[in-house]
Amino acid sequence: MRLAATIALCGVISAPALADIPLVEAVSGMALFPCDLSSLSCTTMTVPLDHRANDPAQTIDITFALSFATVESRGLLFFFVGGPGGSGLSSAESYLGVFDAALTQYLDIVFVDQRGTGPDHGLACPTAQARFDIAPVSLDDDGKTMALARSFVRDCVAELDADDLLPVINSDQTIRDLEAFRLAIGSPKVWMYGESYGTQIAQAYATAFPQAVRGVILDGVVDLSLGAEGFYAAYSIAAERLLTRMFDACADIPACKADMNGTAAQVYDDLASRLAAGPLAVDLTLSDGSVARRALTSSMLESNAFYALYSPEGRAEFLRILAAAGRGDSGPMLQLGYANMYIDPETEVGLEDPGWYPAAFYAITCSDYDSGSGAADARAAEILEGARSFAPNAPRLLRSYFVERLACAYWPHQGPPARPEPYAGGDWPTLVLNSDADPITPISMAYSVLDNAKNAFGVFLKGGPHVIWGRGLACPDTIVQDLLFDGILPAAPEQHCEQNFVADYTPLTLTTAEKRADPLAVARAVDVELYQIIPLTTWDGAYPIILGCNHGGTFTATATYSGTDYRFADCRFWPDLKISGTGAEINIGDETDGMTLKLAVSGSHSGDITYRRSVRDEAWSISGSWNGAEAQMPRDRLQ
Repeated sequence: MRLAATIALCGVISAPALADIPLVEAVSGMALFPCDLSSLSCTTMTVPLDHRANDPAQTIDITFALSFATVESRGLLFFFVGGPGGSGLSSAESYLGVFDAALTQYLDIVFVDQRGTGPDHGLACPTAQARFDIAPVSLDDDGKTMALARSFVRDCVAELDADDLLPVINSDQTIRDLEAFRLAIGSPKVWMYGESYGTQIAQAYATAFPQAVRGVILDGVVDLSLGAEGFYAAYSIAAERLLTRMFDACADIPACKADMNGTAAQVYDDLASRLAAGPLAVDLTLSDGSVARRALTSSMLESNAFYALYSPEGRAEFLRILAAAGRGDSGPMLQLGYANMYIDPETEVGLEDPGWYPAAFYAITCSDYDSGSGAADARAAEILEGARSFAPNAPRLLRSYFVERLACAYWPHQGPPARPEPYAGGDWPTLVLNSDADPITPISMAYSVLDNAKNAFGVFLKGGPHVIWGRGLACPDTIVQDLLFDGILPAAPEQHCEQNFVADYTPLTLTTAEKRADPLAVARAVDVELYQIIPLTTWDGAYPIILGCNHGGTFTATATYSGTDYRFADCRFWPDLKISGTGAEINIGDETDGMTLKLAVSGSHSGDITYRRSVRDEAWSISGSWNGAEAQMPRDRLQ
């Protein structure tokens, strides 16, 4: 079927229709205003609250962010972000910043804040969400587990206070919002790019409005024909296999293997076994230097493991944090759990993020999919019984199979029992992109879509992340851009490429007494640890941030015009060494780039040392005093 499709399209798709005009002209009659969260132009359209009811008295405002081609418009691209629950407007700037500059030069691009996201009608219930996400769940006590899901939905819906909006937060309403916008700008044919959940929108839109479509690009593909159970089963099995693959990969990375107290699988299983018996108490240093006793739960461990599988970088980070936990340091695992669950480490209160609306995730997912028949408790009981039967397929990541579905069983609005027919494609090209190491939209779904869709082409990345376009890899970037900019179809119905399954692994620092006795090793370890601190990796630099060090003390990071300044106050990255002093990182792209640390060290060793690392020549040096003598470079290491 795919070979015939290639011939039918004759190698090159048609040029943009003469009737199409640049987006900047198409929206000239609309009220434009600067977007709050990007440098793009925004416009708001009033559409029916319920497109199917068509009640003119009931409306909702939908906001679109517009990126106008800066050189020449060769077409219009509708860009659908993932989630569901992701804000297109808040993501637009960061997305456009990582793609090839030609994307914004030659394409007009439209982002949207889908219903349930954005500042006007975004749905978030951070208090209820934090309690639900952290809580351990068990198949040994159905009543308790069902009560947890029931309470979450009740408390979340009360926190939202959006009873009129919830019935119309679904993908069907969203595609009709998008079509209303397309009609308002002159009905051009459009390219559609969807990532992850956005592939649902792209497929549904193209199916409902084929007259609108110039081409479809699906990246991290959802198979719409799968029901809820089938979808969760497919990705839970895939994730379980990837987790095993990640553990096996550690054994082939010398530093990772050396850091683990046993195999990665053994370390994980030992920690999971301990957490299954109850939460693990962990001391967390707060920004004021005080220490809070916190609980690391089994749900946090499972979530961390699952989210780590999304990218080679995430896999490397998780293996390092797992190795630390295996050595008795569970602080980084706790911090990773807070980050993944959007929870403030200082207060354990859920965070509100302008880019992510977690209650919209449930509102859309639960309204798109059916949770089963009968009353809510009956649906939930059936899901739990199914989870027990499914358990051998995902012994480490079983939570991913049933917890979200359990919440949906109690959600006030359910999806239709019938699923859509498989995406059929059309007279336009459909480009299917996927990694074979994708935990949430496994490659099996991409193959299903590829094999069913007319005029479809596949590009598959071995070892890659969830969502593969825009990662700076020639494959698939060049293939996608040839299609978008010049209408050149892929060279073959199916093409493959590859990247490392696990990114560069950063070894744990100062793991032996010998290393902690070396002033250069200590200084370099401080340099390394600054790039591993989870709250710092998500810091936006707008204001100085004070963070607790893993074993006590604090440090402050302050953004400067040239980089970042640091100040350490009895900071213990390791239990037996206190670090005070300052650091200055320069990152302006010239020969001055690098790190300078001026540190006063006390504890098992003492000294006043100055460390310098140069980006230009990749050299480092140490000076000052150490244990009452001159700090020297360790010459024996050069032998």
